[in-house]
Amino acid sequence: MENTVDFVWQGLRLEVPEDWNLGRVDGNFEKGYARLDDAEIVRLEIEWRRLKGRGEALRLTELVDRYLANLQKKADKAGASFTVQRQARFLKNKKFLGDREYEVFTWEADFRAYNLAIVLEKGRVVLLRVLARRDESLEEQAEAIFCSLVDQEGEDAYIWSIYGLRFSAPADLKLEGHSLKSGHIQLDFAGDNKQILKVHRLSMARILLKEVSLENWYPVFFKKTLRDVVVDTAAVEVHGCAGLAVAGRPRSRWRQLLRPLPFLNPRPRQYLQARVWYDTNTDKIAIVEHLYRKKGTEADLVTKVVDGHFFAGQRTEVESGRDAGVASDA
Repeated sequence: MENTVDFVWQGLRLEVPEDWNLGRVDGNFEKGYARLDDAEIVRLEIEWRRLKGRGEALRLTELVDRYLANLQKKADKAGASFTVQRQARFLKNKKFLGDREYEVFTWEADFRAYNLAIVLEKGRVVLLRVLARRDESLEEQAEAIFCSLVDQEGEDAYIWSIYGLRFSAPADLKLEGHSLKSGHIQLDFAGDNKQILKVHRLSMARILLKEVSLENWYPVFFKKTLRDVVVDTAAVEVHGCAGLAVAGRPRSRWRQLLRPLPFLNPRPRQYLQARVWYDTNTDKIAIVEHLYRKKGTEADLVTKVVDGHFFAGQRTEVESGRDAGVASDA
Protein backbone atom coordinates (compact mmCIF):
# COMPACT_ATOMS: atom_id res chain seq x y z
CA MET A 1 0.00 0.00 0.00
CA GLU A 2 1.12 3.55 -0.72
CA ASN A 3 0.41 6.66 1.36
CA THR A 4 -0.55 4.95 4.59
CA VAL A 5 -1.01 6.18 8.15
CA ASP A 6 -1.36 4.55 11.53
CA PHE A 7 -4.79 4.16 13.08
CA VAL A 8 -4.33 3.31 16.75
CA TRP A 9 -7.16 3.01 19.27
CA GLN A 10 -7.52 1.18 22.59
CA GLY A 11 -4.16 -0.52 22.22
CA LEU A 12 -4.79 -1.85 18.70
CA ARG A 13 -2.63 -0.53 15.90
CA LEU A 14 -3.22 -0.78 12.13
CA GLU A 15 -1.60 0.70 9.04
CA VAL A 16 -4.32 1.91 6.65
CA PRO A 17 -4.65 4.08 3.52
CA GLU A 18 -4.45 7.76 4.46
CA ASP A 19 -7.86 8.54 2.94
CA TRP A 20 -9.63 6.11 5.30
CA ASN A 21 -10.87 8.19 8.23
CA LEU A 22 -12.62 7.27 11.44
CA GLY A 23 -16.38 7.05 10.92
CA ARG A 24 -17.49 5.57 14.24
CA VAL A 25 -16.00 4.35 17.48
CA ASP A 26 -17.69 2.56 20.36
CA GLY A 27 -16.85 0.78 23.61
CA ASN A 28 -13.70 0.60 25.72
CA PHE A 29 -10.45 -1.34 26.05
CA GLU A 30 -12.19 -4.59 26.96
CA LYS A 31 -14.90 -4.53 24.30
CA GLY A 32 -15.38 -2.15 21.41
CA TYR A 33 -15.77 -1.35 17.74
CA ALA A 34 -14.27 1.09 15.24
CA ARG A 35 -15.11 1.84 11.62
CA LEU A 36 -13.06 3.59 8.95
CA ASP A 37 -14.63 5.07 5.81
CA ASP A 38 -13.34 6.54 2.58
CA ALA A 39 -15.30 9.16 0.63
CA GLU A 40 -17.74 6.54 -0.68
CA ILE A 41 -18.16 3.45 1.52
CA VAL A 42 -17.21 1.75 4.76
CA ARG A 43 -13.72 0.33 4.24
CA LEU A 44 -12.68 -1.26 7.50
CA GLU A 45 -14.33 -2.49 10.66
CA ILE A 46 -12.61 -3.86 13.74
CA GLU A 47 -14.29 -5.41 16.75
CA TRP A 48 -12.55 -6.57 19.90
CA ARG A 49 -13.58 -8.15 23.16
CA ARG A 50 -12.18 -10.03 26.10
CA LEU A 51 -14.22 -13.17 26.56
CA LYS A 52 -15.54 -13.72 30.07
CA GLY A 53 -17.71 -16.28 31.81
CA ARG A 54 -19.16 -18.85 29.42
CA GLY A 55 -17.57 -17.08 26.47
CA GLU A 56 -14.11 -18.13 27.64
CA ALA A 57 -14.93 -21.74 26.80
CA LEU A 58 -15.83 -20.96 23.18
CA ARG A 59 -13.35 -21.72 20.45
CA LEU A 60 -12.69 -19.09 17.81
CA THR A 61 -14.43 -21.18 15.15
CA GLU A 62 -17.60 -21.16 17.26
CA LEU A 63 -17.48 -17.37 17.49
CA VAL A 64 -17.10 -17.14 13.71
CA ASP A 65 -20.02 -19.58 13.34
CA ARG A 66 -22.22 -17.30 15.42
CA TYR A 67 -21.13 -14.18 13.55
CA LEU A 68 -21.86 -15.70 10.14
CA ALA A 69 -25.16 -17.22 11.27
CA ASN A 70 -26.30 -13.77 12.38
CA LEU A 71 -25.35 -12.27 9.00
CA GLN A 72 -27.14 -15.10 7.17
CA LYS A 73 -30.25 -14.49 9.25
CA LYS A 74 -30.23 -10.79 8.34
CA ALA A 75 -29.72 -11.61 4.65
CA ASP A 76 -32.60 -14.10 4.65
CA LYS A 77 -34.87 -11.57 6.30
CA ALA A 78 -34.00 -8.99 3.64
CA GLY A 79 -34.23 -11.51 0.80
CA ALA A 80 -30.61 -10.80 -0.17
CA SER A 81 -27.95 -13.19 -1.40
CA PHE A 82 -25.16 -14.07 1.02
CA THR A 83 -22.20 -16.36 0.31
CA VAL A 84 -19.33 -17.39 2.59
CA GLN A 85 -15.92 -18.93 2.06
CA ARG A 86 -14.41 -20.35 5.26
CA GLN A 87 -10.67 -20.97 5.52
CA ALA A 88 -10.09 -18.54 2.65
CA ARG A 89 -6.67 -18.76 0.99
CA PHE A 90 -5.94 -15.21 -0.16
CA LEU A 91 -3.11 -14.66 2.36
CA LYS A 92 0.31 -15.21 0.78
CA ASN A 93 2.27 -14.85 4.02
CA LYS A 94 0.96 -16.19 7.31
CA LYS A 95 4.11 -15.78 9.38
CA PHE A 96 2.64 -12.77 11.19
CA LEU A 97 -0.07 -15.03 12.64
CA GLY A 98 2.47 -17.07 14.58
CA ASP A 99 1.00 -19.73 16.85
CA ARG A 100 -2.15 -17.77 17.61
CA GLU A 101 -5.61 -19.19 17.01
CA TYR A 102 -7.13 -17.55 13.93
CA GLU A 103 -9.45 -17.95 10.96
CA VAL A 104 -9.42 -16.15 7.62
CA PHE A 105 -12.68 -16.06 5.70
CA THR A 106 -14.64 -13.98 3.20
CA TRP A 107 -18.29 -13.22 2.73
CA GLU A 108 -20.13 -11.50 -0.07
CA ALA A 109 -23.47 -9.68 -0.12
CA ASP A 110 -23.83 -6.09 -1.32
CA PHE A 111 -20.08 -5.87 -0.65
CA ARG A 112 -17.20 -8.29 -0.38
CA ALA A 113 -15.58 -8.59 3.05
CA TYR A 114 -12.13 -10.00 3.78
CA ASN A 115 -12.08 -11.14 7.41
CA LEU A 116 -9.49 -12.08 10.01
CA ALA A 117 -10.61 -13.44 13.38
CA ILE A 118 -7.72 -13.86 15.80
CA VAL A 119 -7.01 -14.41 19.49
CA LEU A 120 -4.34 -11.96 20.65
CA GLU A 121 -1.55 -13.01 22.98
CA LYS A 122 -3.01 -11.11 25.96
CA GLY A 123 -6.46 -12.65 25.50
CA ARG A 124 -8.56 -10.19 23.53
CA VAL A 125 -10.34 -11.58 20.46
CA VAL A 126 -10.32 -9.38 17.34
CA LEU A 127 -12.50 -9.55 14.25
CA LEU A 128 -10.99 -7.38 11.52
CA ARG A 129 -12.60 -6.94 8.11
CA VAL A 130 -11.75 -4.97 4.99
CA LEU A 131 -14.67 -4.22 2.68
CA ALA A 132 -14.62 -3.85 -1.10
CA ARG A 133 -17.16 -3.24 -3.80
CA ARG A 134 -18.06 -6.40 -5.68
CA ASP A 135 -16.13 -5.21 -8.74
CA GLU A 136 -12.95 -4.64 -6.65
CA SER A 137 -10.24 -7.08 -5.66
CA LEU A 138 -8.52 -6.03 -2.43
CA GLU A 139 -6.80 -9.25 -1.37
CA GLU A 140 -3.33 -7.68 -1.27
CA GLN A 141 -4.54 -4.58 0.57
CA ALA A 142 -6.44 -6.67 3.10
CA GLU A 143 -3.37 -8.83 3.71
CA ALA A 144 -1.18 -5.75 4.24
CA ILE A 145 -3.65 -4.39 6.79
CA PHE A 146 -3.97 -7.74 8.58
CA CYS A 147 -0.16 -8.00 8.77
CA SER A 148 0.03 -4.53 10.34
CA LEU A 149 -2.15 -5.44 13.34
CA VAL A 150 -0.23 -4.87 16.58
CA ASP A 151 -1.55 -5.35 20.10
CA GLN A 152 0.05 -2.93 22.58
CA GLU A 153 -1.48 -4.53 25.67
CA GLY A 154 1.16 -5.09 28.33
CA GLU A 155 3.34 -2.16 27.27
CA ASP A 156 4.06 0.77 29.60
CA ALA A 157 2.52 3.32 27.22
CA TYR A 158 -0.02 3.14 24.42
CA ILE A 159 0.10 5.08 21.18
CA TRP A 160 -3.11 6.81 20.06
CA SER A 161 -3.43 7.92 16.45
CA ILE A 162 -6.52 9.35 14.74
CA TYR A 163 -7.05 12.00 12.06
CA GLY A 164 -3.30 12.62 12.04
CA LEU A 165 -3.18 13.32 15.80
CA ARG A 166 -0.58 10.94 17.23
CA PHE A 167 0.73 10.72 20.79
CA SER A 168 1.59 8.23 23.50
CA ALA A 169 0.10 8.10 27.00
CA PRO A 170 0.84 5.88 30.00
CA ALA A 171 -1.04 2.58 29.79
CA ASP A 172 -2.54 2.97 33.26
CA LEU A 173 -4.55 5.96 32.06
CA LYS A 174 -7.89 4.77 30.69
CA LEU A 175 -9.87 6.61 28.04
CA GLU A 176 -12.93 8.05 29.79
CA GLY A 177 -14.40 10.20 27.05
CA HIS A 178 -13.72 11.75 23.69
CA SER A 179 -15.06 14.28 21.23
CA LEU A 180 -14.05 13.81 17.60
CA LYS A 181 -15.59 16.87 16.03
CA SER A 182 -14.41 18.37 12.79
CA GLY A 183 -11.97 21.07 13.87
CA HIS A 184 -11.59 19.95 17.50
CA ILE A 185 -10.41 16.55 18.69
CA GLN A 186 -10.38 15.90 22.43
CA LEU A 187 -9.44 12.73 24.31
CA ASP A 188 -9.91 12.49 28.08
CA PHE A 189 -8.05 9.92 30.19
CA ALA A 190 -8.39 9.09 33.89
CA GLY A 191 -5.96 7.39 36.24
CA ASP A 192 -5.31 6.68 39.89
CA ASN A 193 -5.76 9.42 42.52
CA LYS A 194 -8.45 10.97 40.29
CA GLN A 195 -5.88 12.31 37.85
CA ILE A 196 -7.12 13.43 34.43
CA LEU A 197 -5.16 13.83 31.20
CA LYS A 198 -6.72 15.77 28.33
CA VAL A 199 -5.29 15.98 24.83
CA HIS A 200 -6.76 18.48 22.35
CA ARG A 201 -6.03 19.39 18.78
CA LEU A 202 -7.78 22.31 17.11
CA SER A 203 -7.72 23.13 13.41
CA MET A 204 -7.97 26.47 11.59
CA ALA A 205 -5.70 28.08 14.17
CA ARG A 206 -5.09 31.19 12.07
CA ILE A 207 -8.78 32.01 12.34
CA LEU A 208 -8.90 31.27 16.07
CA LEU A 209 -5.85 33.48 16.70
CA LYS A 210 -6.65 36.17 14.14
CA GLU A 211 -7.16 38.96 16.66
CA VAL A 212 -5.82 37.46 19.88
CA SER A 213 -2.58 36.03 21.22
CA LEU A 214 -2.26 32.39 22.23
CA GLU A 215 -1.80 33.53 25.84
CA ASN A 216 -5.14 35.35 25.85
CA TRP A 217 -6.99 32.84 23.66
CA TYR A 218 -6.45 29.75 25.84
CA PRO A 219 -8.21 30.86 29.08
CA VAL A 220 -11.08 32.41 27.12
CA PHE A 221 -11.68 29.42 24.82
CA PHE A 222 -11.67 27.04 27.81
CA LYS A 223 -13.41 29.47 30.16
CA LYS A 224 -16.05 26.96 31.26
CA THR A 225 -13.61 24.21 32.23
CA LEU A 226 -11.18 26.65 33.85
CA ARG A 227 -13.74 28.60 35.85
CA ASP A 228 -12.58 27.14 39.17
CA VAL A 229 -8.87 27.45 38.40
CA VAL A 230 -6.56 30.46 38.63
CA VAL A 231 -4.32 30.19 35.57
CA ASP A 232 -0.78 31.50 35.11
CA THR A 233 1.01 31.22 31.77
CA ALA A 234 4.59 31.59 30.59
CA ALA A 235 5.91 31.63 27.02
CA VAL A 236 7.85 28.49 26.03
CA GLU A 237 8.94 26.76 22.86
CA VAL A 238 7.35 23.37 22.16
CA HIS A 239 8.68 21.26 19.28
CA GLY A 240 10.03 24.42 17.69
CA CYS A 241 6.65 26.16 17.95
CA ALA A 242 5.51 29.15 19.99
CA GLY A 243 3.75 27.86 23.06
CA LEU A 244 2.71 28.28 26.66
CA ALA A 245 3.48 26.53 29.92
CA VAL A 246 0.31 26.68 32.00
CA ALA A 247 0.00 26.27 35.76
CA GLY A 248 -3.33 26.40 37.54
CA ARG A 249 -4.39 26.34 41.18
CA PRO A 250 -7.88 26.06 42.71
CA ARG A 251 -9.80 29.25 43.30
CA SER A 252 -10.64 30.07 46.91
CA ARG A 253 -13.45 28.10 48.50
CA TRP A 254 -15.28 31.36 49.24
CA ARG A 255 -15.28 32.21 45.52
CA GLN A 256 -16.79 28.82 44.74
CA LEU A 257 -19.48 29.23 47.37
CA LEU A 258 -20.68 32.42 45.66
CA ARG A 259 -21.70 30.46 42.57
CA PRO A 260 -25.42 29.62 42.18
CA LEU A 261 -26.36 26.35 43.89
CA PRO A 262 -22.80 25.29 44.74
CA PHE A 263 -23.96 22.48 47.01
CA LEU A 264 -26.10 20.84 44.32
CA ASN A 265 -23.32 20.73 41.75
CA PRO A 266 -20.01 20.66 43.62
CA ARG A 267 -16.86 20.74 41.53
CA PRO A 268 -13.61 19.20 42.78
CA ARG A 269 -10.70 21.46 43.64
CA GLN A 270 -8.04 20.71 41.04
CA TYR A 271 -4.55 21.78 40.09
CA LEU A 272 -3.53 22.10 36.46
CA GLN A 273 -0.35 21.64 34.46
CA ALA A 274 -0.51 22.11 30.68
CA ARG A 275 1.32 22.89 27.46
CA VAL A 276 -0.29 24.78 24.60
CA TRP A 277 1.39 25.37 21.26
CA TYR A 278 0.62 26.65 17.77
CA ASP A 279 2.11 24.82 14.79
CA THR A 280 2.11 27.27 11.88
CA ASN A 281 3.08 24.55 9.40
CA THR A 282 -0.09 22.54 10.02
CA ASP A 283 -2.25 25.48 11.19
CA LYS A 284 -3.20 23.60 14.34
CA ILE A 285 -3.15 24.20 18.09
CA ALA A 286 -2.18 21.28 20.34
CA ILE A 287 -2.94 21.16 24.05
CA VAL A 288 -1.97 18.64 26.73
CA GLU A 289 -3.57 19.19 30.15
CA HIS A 290 -3.08 17.34 33.44
CA LEU A 291 -5.62 17.90 36.22
CA TYR A 292 -4.96 16.49 39.70
CA ARG A 293 -6.30 16.87 43.24
CA LYS A 294 -3.16 16.84 45.39
CA LYS A 295 -0.02 18.89 44.96
CA GLY A 296 3.02 16.73 44.40
CA THR A 297 1.16 14.10 42.34
CA GLU A 298 1.77 15.73 38.96
CA ALA A 299 4.84 13.52 38.29
CA ASP A 300 5.80 15.45 35.14
CA LEU A 301 3.00 13.77 33.16
CA VAL A 302 2.63 16.69 30.77
CA THR A 303 6.37 16.72 30.10
CA LYS A 304 6.34 12.98 29.42
CA VAL A 305 3.50 13.24 26.92
CA VAL A 306 4.64 16.43 25.20
CA ASP A 307 8.42 16.15 25.16
CA GLY A 308 8.83 12.42 25.17
CA HIS A 309 5.85 11.04 23.32
CA PHE A 310 4.03 13.70 21.30
CA PHE A 311 4.96 13.01 17.72
CA ALA A 312 6.07 16.01 15.68
CA GLY A 313 5.62 16.33 11.94
CA GLN A 314 2.08 15.02 11.94
CA ARG A 315 0.39 15.26 8.59
CA THR A 316 -2.26 17.86 7.83
CA GLU A 317 -5.18 15.73 6.75
CA VAL A 318 -8.36 16.83 5.04
CA GLU A 319 -10.75 17.35 7.90
CA SER A 320 -13.76 15.05 7.87
CA GLY A 321 -16.97 16.71 6.81
CA ARG A 322 -18.86 15.09 9.64
CA ASP A 323 -18.20 14.17 13.22
CA ALA A 324 -17.29 10.60 14.02
CA GLY A 325 -20.01 8.71 15.85
CA VAL A 326 -19.32 8.65 19.56
CA ALA A 327 -20.85 6.16 21.95
CA SER A 328 -21.90 7.31 25.38
CA ASP A 329 -19.94 4.55 27.09
CA ALA A 330 -16.76 5.04 25.09
